Amino acid sequence: MADDVTLGEVARKSGVSMAAASRALNSKDGVRPEVRDRVRLVAEALGYRPNRAARNLAGGRSSVVGFVVGSGELRLDSYGASLVQSMARAADAHDEGLMLLMDSKEPNVAVQNLIGDGLIDGVIVSAVAIGERWVEELLDARVPTVLVGEHPRRSDVSVVNVENCESSAQIVGHLLDTGCRSVATVTGPMTRVDASLRLQGYRLAHERRGLEIDERMIFHSDFDRRSGYELTETVVACGADGVFGSNDEMSLGLMRGFGERGIKMPDDIAIAGFDGTSETEQGVPALTTVLQPFQEIANTAIETLLRLMEDSDPPPLEQLVIPEIFFGETTRNPQPGEG
Repeated sequence: MADDVTLGEVARKSGVSMAAASRALNSKDGVRPEVRDRVRLVAEALGYRPNRAARNLAGGRSSVVGFVVGSGELRLDSYGASLVQSMARAADAHDEGLMLLMDSKEPNVAVQNLIGDGLIDGVIVSAVAIGERWVEELLDARVPTVLVGEHPRRSDVSVVNVENCESSAQIVGHLLDTGCRSVATVTGPMTRVDASLRLQGYRLAHERRGLEIDERMIFHSDFDRRSGYELTETVVACGADGVFGSNDEMSLGLMRGFGERGIKMPDDIAIAGFDGTSETEQGVPALTTVLQPFQEIANTAIETLLRLMEDSDPPPLEQLVIPEIFFGETTRNPQPGEG
């Protein structure tokens, strides 16, 4: 039976020591890529399954990490669902369990008890949860922690962040370079670092082209679809022929409003978003957007947390993930060399 296959058998078939086989299967340093690939192929062929309980007993770890989500993600909108699913896949790829942690009567106490009891080894905190009081207390508790998204006030916590400013500048530049003369933007809450950086990118795109920014073209909102829909009339009234919604949810709300008013995209107004979470619905054009590489973000967050847990006094780490632009049907085709 596959469950009876031992690490020793995998090592023997692979022609390496048990230590080398263990390092290869657990993605540790000190193993050549070709050896790691050979060991993994042999393990897969034999149906080897590591004895997690024995490994945890030897290493003093639970091999479970917590993923802290904010109340906004409990709705599991497209962003929240994409991030949770990607984090689960990343944890599984590193042979770690994932425990979803959310608000409760005393969530900070609960998380610290989970760690104190050895049930989880560390936590990853989504940007949506940043600013909630219990999360702030958790960040002060010296628990191994990685933030997915930058914190507005502290630099003592490790961060995995998607690049927001330059990618926003590029997609707004695309709107301007393909014929839009008056580009509006709908931002997220300015208490969020990502929303602030995407607004900076909007400004940067105009500055690079020597264009003045009309502050009346900047509309602050809440990162949800309803708020985008409710701003439709305001955006149309300002005379914009292009709009950058700083997340896909708001952009989809705007697109619904445009459709109800018979406004064609991109002929009457071009629109671009940010996240890459929009799904094409029947009769709705595919949204031009910045694609957040959710799986790369999740993989980097898990790997960063594992590094922190191996160090008794780790310095804060900062990892930056670069997104790409998807050119959909809501903007005009990019010119040669653009993007």
